[in-house]
Amino acid sequence: MQENTVRLQPLSGPLWPLLCRAGLSLLRPQRDFGANRRQFRHQLPAPAAAAISAYQQHFGFAPDVVPLCFYYPLLQRAQLASMLQCHGLRVAGLIHIDNHLEALQAQTPQLLYGNGPVQIDTALHTENNEKGLYLRVEQQLWQQEKQVLRASSGYLINKNPRSTAAALASEQHNTVLAQIQTPSDAARRYARLSGDFNPIHLWHWSARLFGQRQPILHGMASAALLCQALPQPLQRLTLRFRKPVYPGSSLQLCQISDGLYQLYDGQRLCLEAELRYWPDGHAVETS
Repeated sequence: MQENTVRLQPLSGPLWPLLCRAGLSLLRPQRDFGANRRQFRHQLPAPAAAAISAYQQHFGFAPDVVPLCFYYPLLQRAQLASMLQCHGLRVAGLIHIDNHLEALQAQTPQLLYGNGPVQIDTALHTENNEKGLYLRVEQQLWQQEKQVLRASSGYLINKNPRSTAAALASEQHNTVLAQIQTPSDAARRYARLSGDFNPIHLWHWSARLFGQRQPILHGMASAALLCQALPQPLQRLTLRFRKPVYPGSSLQLCQISDGLYQLYDGQRLCLEAELRYWPDGHAVETS
């Protein structure tokens, strides 16, 4: 399997130009992605202290640790930039199916914004399963030549028309840990925090173009709501996005077993999460 040469590419500025280019990818003639693994390396400015603080305050996270979900907008920026360099890949319309985040260092906000630029290595390849063709995105985030995070995201490219995946259980579980009320403008608020102004999250007409009855909440905003209801910071989080969350919904966080949680909207299973806390609460690196 061939791999492309990896070159460091500076990546700065707002996210919306990448989102616009992603939308224009609908005009591309669709081509077979092929079996080659594509690799990219991007350097991004460190997040500003105000951006970290705004995220913490919005979701109610403690101020002394960087929430695991906070890293995703940085990863997303490198994902989009990498996908857009793959000729023939239609980025618009990809369906986010799963996400995995694992911190290797629990940094303080001061370290994250004070240690200078971050480097993100991104590798793309396709894989098939019973549901169809997936784009697998594997990433590593580095700062000061130390690996801070590893991550993986899965996107559905083509659904298998013969897919016979088993129906998901929808009964309500008894162990409800928290009730979470989402504001009607939750998607717009998260868009301002993350820079992700994907139209499916913002307007009824654009959501309907993508087959939704109304705008849907960003998957990683739903994940952050789940995380803020937990008692400790997370080291590892594996997510499976089952059904969209609609802003204004009342959600129920249920614990299914040790380390396995589900987020419901009534009888609709929206999000499933496997997680692990830091072994000793959280061991924050201080140097």
